[in-house]
Amino acid sequence: MRIQVENARKEEGKKFSFSFIQPVYHLGDVGDLPWKDSDVSVDGEYWFDGSHLIVAGTIRTIGTYPCSRCLKPVTVEREALLAETYGTERELPEDVFYYNGEYVDLTESVRELLIASEPMKVLCRTDCAGLCPQCGSDLNEGTCSCPADNIDPRLAVLGELLNRKH
Repeated sequence: MRIQVENARKEEGKKFSFSFIQPVYHLGDVGDLPWKDSDVSVDGEYWFDGSHLIVAGTIRTIGTYPCSRCLKPVTVEREALLAETYGTERELPEDVFYYNGEYVDLTESVRELLIASEPMKVLCRTDCAGLCPQCGSDLNEGTCSCPADNIDPRLAVLGELLNRKH
C-alpha cells in the first residue's frame, strides 16, 4: 500500500490525491478479524508543508460481526480516518514517521487504524432482545417457556431477607 510522493517535495503546499483498493490480506496477518475476507479502500491526499509530508484520507472496509446480544451475523461498513506525518530527517519527533523521500508505505498505518477502531459492540438492531439466559432461545423470535420469576441463586438470599417478617 505504497504511494509515490517524491513529486510533493518539488511543489510545497500543492495537494496530490491518491486512491487504491486492495485485498485485506495485504495488511498481513488479519485472519482473526471480522474483515479478513474483504477489500480495503484508501482515498486521500498528501502534500509537503515545507518540512514534512502530510498524508490524510479515509480507510473503508466491510466486516461481519456477531450481534452482541443474539449472536446473529451483522455486516458492518467500517471507516477510519487516516492522518499521518512523515519526515526524512534522522531525528524525528515521536508523532512523525520516517520515509525515504520517494514513497510512503501506508500498510502498517492502515492495519493499526482498522484494528484500533474496531467497534466495541455491534447490534443487529437497536432493540435486539438477545438470548434467554436459561435456555438460549432467540428472544427476537418470540418468548420462551422459561419462568419469568427465576431468581439468580446467588441473589436468592437477598430475596429471603426481604420476605422475612419482623
